Amino acid sequence: MAESSENSAAADCQTPAYQALLSRPALPGDGRAQGGQGEGGTGPDTSDRPQVHRGSGGHPEDRQGHGCGQGGRPGSRPHGVQVQMTAKYSHFLGCVMPAKMPWAEAAIMKSLPRMGVDVVYLEKSTCCPRAGVWISVDRRVWLTLASYNLLQAEQQGRDVMVSCNGCYVTLYEANKVLHEEPKALEEVNSYLAAAGKSYHGNLRIRHFLEVLYEDVGVERIRREGKKLNLRVAIHPGCHMRIFPDGRLVRYFTEILEAMGVTIVPYGLEQMCCGLQSNLADKDFATYDRAKKKMDRILQTDVDALVLVCAGCYDQFERVISTLRKKDGYDFNVPVIHLGELIAISFGLKPDDFGMRYMRTAPVDRLVEKLENSQQ
Repeated sequence: MAESSENSAAADCQTPAYQALLSRPALPGDGRAQGGQGEGGTGPDTSDRPQVHRGSGGHPEDRQGHGCGQGGRPGSRPHGVQVQMTAKYSHFLGCVMPAKMPWAEAAIMKSLPRMGVDVVYLEKSTCCPRAGVWISVDRRVWLTLASYNLLQAEQQGRDVMVSCNGCYVTLYEANKVLHEEPKALEEVNSYLAAAGKSYHGNLRIRHFLEVLYEDVGVERIRREGKKLNLRVAIHPGCHMRIFPDGRLVRYFTEILEAMGVTIVPYGLEQMCCGLQSNLADKDFATYDRAKKKMDRILQTDVDALVLVCAGCYDQFERVISTLRKKDGYDFNVPVIHLGELIAISFGLKPDDFGMRYMRTAPVDRLVEKLENSQQ
């Protein structure tokens, strides 16, 4: 994309229409130009990829030496700066982020190339789908739909990066099942064959936090990123605790601290937001979960509530809106995605990704503070 087009898009971000946020980069062909064999083919050409090692979980574990591609949103690298790409991923957006969090999507896609991560959109993806719902309805449907998303990345010749806790759990667990249960993989491929598809399992599922902490490196974030000098409350979310060692939560806090962010404790960090409880009791989900957390956060002096889950964001947004209309409840703490702070730390301005728009909780005071910190 020409520089003038990039500048125009940045200007569009400053209008309520924020059309620039909804644009998608032009990807080559139908996503298989990066090594896929086409529909009904034999899977991606992985001759240039390192050997895959299986960890104790039965799924592909860490690989080194990803190549450098041309992905990412156009204009996402700083002008005049050559950034060596050290990892490449297909970004699985899920349902909520492109619909309700376009600023988070834009922040992630624009900032990762600045840190050496070559990222493109995962093409032709569907809902993940949510494990907590679909496994209880029909495990085969859950596994087949998740596998369909995985094979799209496999055909793009890339591992999957997920920027939502809930979507990550679905795709990670589905990939794990398909590696540990050969019969499940065979059954799934029998369904996918009707569409001329098959999944071969040659990829990793990576959380956004893993990409930042392990690929980019927390020391690089500390060294190269601008200090934000914010005070925040955090909502890790239930699914961030998928691993017994709690490493994703540790990554979350260390990344924030590396950007000069102070994490203010409020005592209910580990409480669920209540999203899944909506299926059984909406009042419980609203008042005994989300509102309890919000009440406690209002007692602290923080600039924002930070999370890394689109599902949790959707729950907080819904509850804030509902309580404002029903009870006149005023939750004036902006709910933001970690990707927004990463983008600011690595040189993007709030209006470069539309941080002001589509917000239920007011964000103007936070944006003003971030803009002042960049001067």
